[in-house]
Amino acid sequence: MSHAVNALDHALRADPQGLAFLEQTASLYVLDAASTPGHPTTYGWWNFLNDALNEVERYESEGAASNLEGHVRLLATITRRVARRPPSSDRRLVKICFANASMTHMNLMANAQLSQSLVGSNAELRERNMGRIAAIVFDWSFHRTNSSAGHPTSAFSDPVAMEQFCGVLACNAVSSGPTAVRHLVTDWIVPGVDSQQLPPQAVVAIILHISVEARGKGCPAGTKDVISSLLPSVCKSIIGPILLESLREGDEGGSSGGENINHRIAAISLRSLESWCRANEIGAVKLHKIFNSTNVSVATTPLH
Repeated sequence: MSHAVNALDHALRADPQGLAFLEQTASLYVLDAASTPGHPTTYGWWNFLNDALNEVERYESEGAASNLEGHVRLLATITRRVARRPPSSDRRLVKICFANASMTHMNLMANAQLSQSLVGSNAELRERNMGRIAAIVFDWSFHRTNSSAGHPTSAFSDPVAMEQFCGVLACNAVSSGPTAVRHLVTDWIVPGVDSQQLPPQAVVAIILHISVEARGKGCPAGTKDVISSLLPSVCKSIIGPILLESLREGDEGGSSGGENINHRIAAISLRSLESWCRANEIGAVKLHKIFNSTNVSVATTPLH
């Protein structure tokens, strides 16, 4: 096994050193001044996540027999926790790492721009990782099962891991601020739903987790306002259409592999609708008014 998958494997086996390594990597950054002399770099969770994704993809491309569902679940779960950390906190942690390393590597003190360069590189890596996770959750092939065996076709297809990855995107948007939340919903999800280019199960899971994370105490200022302003479009353009389609398709029969995925989509859609209503503190009357301008009737939709 490569180092990232090996670390996850040790943690899954409750090895104290493996657990401690993951906890440390998720909580702080260390300076690597030895691997490439003259070009120090930091190493933290975003580096580990990048390595782990590469290793899992390589194992699967080589047809490795190892069962990696548990590894990917753990990776996604910890990544979601780290994604709750605002970019400003990431920047502070990198600067602390640099300041601590400068106490033993005095030559670093002479490079005034190195600290800012390390901060920028880490921010870019975080964004690249979010792009990779988005590519995973919006990949239709990861939402299908092997029709003959009824099992996921990839460790990334595991429903638990997939929902956690959807939660990662939601956490990252919320922790990055209201502008990031609006960008994700209006510039990516709404057009994707309109064009039917995005898997509905991923869409409703992300929308659900946005509202859940937005109710957290540590959300950036303005989060509640943006959630309130997005409510009509989320209900009318995302949750409503997906809910109706999943109920319609679900009534026509189950999916291959014995699991009716449409029923699961409908269930997540209802959870999402309830969560958005709770986040905005609205009841049935206002919700009915929101849907009045659409072909979705909350009074007649068969929710049972």
